[in-house]
Amino acid sequence: MRAALRRDFGYSGAHDIVAAGRVLLATIAMGIVLRTTFPLPALERAVRLCFAGYLTLAVATLLARLVSWKATGVMRRISAVADEVLGLAVLVFYPVLTVLRLPFIIFLLVIKRLQSSIASVAIEYLILAAIVLLHDRIASFWPAIPRAGWDQQLLQFTMLTFVAAAALVVKMRQADATSSDRWNGELLATGIRARSMPIEEISKRLAGRFQARIVLVCWKGGENATGHFYRFEGDALTEIEPAAGGAERMLLPTGWDEAFLWEKRTGKALVNSKPGAGAAVRAVEPGFLPDDLVEGAAVVGAMPIAANAMEGYVYLVGLPRVSEILLGQVAAAGHAVSATLDRYQMFEAWRENAFANARLDISRDMHDSVLQTLAGLRLQVAVLMKDPDMPVPLRQQRLKGLESIISAEQACLRELVNDSAQPVGERIDLASHLAQRAELLSRQWGIDCSVQAEPPVLPVSPDIALEVEFLVREAVSNAVQHAKAAVVRVAAALRDEAVLVSIRSDGATMIETAADGADVEGILSRSLTKRVKALNGRAYADPMERGVLLSLRIPLKVGVYVEAADR
Repeated sequence: MRAALRRDFGYSGAHDIVAAGRVLLATIAMGIVLRTTFPLPALERAVRLCFAGYLTLAVATLLARLVSWKATGVMRRISAVADEVLGLAVLVFYPVLTVLRLPFIIFLLVIKRLQSSIASVAIEYLILAAIVLLHDRIASFWPAIPRAGWDQQLLQFTMLTFVAAAALVVKMRQADATSSDRWNGELLATGIRARSMPIEEISKRLAGRFQARIVLVCWKGGENATGHFYRFEGDALTEIEPAAGGAERMLLPTGWDEAFLWEKRTGKALVNSKPGAGAAVRAVEPGFLPDDLVEGAAVVGAMPIAANAMEGYVYLVGLPRVSEILLGQVAAAGHAVSATLDRYQMFEAWRENAFANARLDISRDMHDSVLQTLAGLRLQVAVLMKDPDMPVPLRQQRLKGLESIISAEQACLRELVNDSAQPVGERIDLASHLAQRAELLSRQWGIDCSVQAEPPVLPVSPDIALEVEFLVREAVSNAVQHAKAAVVRVAAALRDEAVLVSIRSDGATMIETAADGADVEGILSRSLTKRVKALNGRAYADPMERGVLLSLRIPLKVGVYVEAADR
């Protein structure tokens, strides 16, 4: 029972209020009908049976949520039809019984329309008004309908119009709030998408929302706390340089740090005072804006902005009127502008940090690539130095081979930089990258390294291709340096939104007995383990009769585990 009462709490609160109101309305109506006498017994029984059925339906609708959400949906549709039928019948057959008729009008226009639109309330009002105004004409065709005098009809119409007007005002305020929320959301979204300070976009949206002729954005901040002043007019944003005294006044015009609407004719301002205290009227001396901007503008709106180190004001020159509603909208827009600028600065700092980490990662990868190439070259140079009797032609051939390895590594580094700059949606062939890397590793270490891909072309994003290539390069280099492998076979495939790579080497068996986490087992290399974890991948090393089989699984999507880079 408790679980049923808590189900959808909050979401269906308005429907529960309507259902409870329907039960109360049906109970009151039933009491009135039971005290009313009818000329015909059959009519009396029919009317009482009708209201008793409505009361039963109202109670069943309220309790339906205790059964299931399907029963709730069915009962809501049935009760909506019953409301309309019985409400119209009350207006037709009880035209002079105000105590019965008025609650039904309020229920149909207000309570039942809590989540409806302005159009639905207006249509409901037109239907009810037509029944009221045409009541006697309808009664002339159907004698069973009692007549109501013209005075009674005017009373009905007045009460109906009053209730409908109140409901429409509430609906219009709700629509305005919804529009403001949508506008605030669209403005906040610019703080994420923008790649530079979104002053022009903010000014354009403010000018469109408030029909302002000119928008001035003024703030100070940054390391030197310098002032910045921009003017938006006619879809064009320009930077302005006000006089020294005027600049200070524009940045903090009154010292209140509150939103206000200033009227040039009277010199008075309607100020957004403390919450709950209402707006206040204060005198504001002219001069906080240059005369050439205020000239011709009767009303100026001002909103303070603050975002991290930024502090200042935004001015809306040429507003249509001064009102408390408009003042509240201006103050709310000021909060939205501050939040947008704050979000932009937060994402800009995040992007700069991400770019710095990306550059650091690329530089480390290039550094590792160069070091491993130098390690291979060092071993081959050591072989040349240990064999002084090597014929000169063979020595020159070996030296030319070392030179070609250096040239190939330079080409790989250039390709690495180019691939890292590819667009996000671009795809490159991982198989060709691995084949090129295997050929270079074979020459670099003097081993037999080959790649087999299934299918022959493996289209992946540039980031995944680079990461997998570095993983393979590091694994092969470790197998040669530490396990003395001479033959390495690499197999790569795409399966289930992931890159599967197996590296089989014939060197010594070097397996760590303890597992380093659930996703990385038997791997001694810390850098290799770190790479796999950063990609949210899996790696397993299995011993063989001679050598090791290393299996890697790297998801094609970005991993969720990101370790902070060491500076």
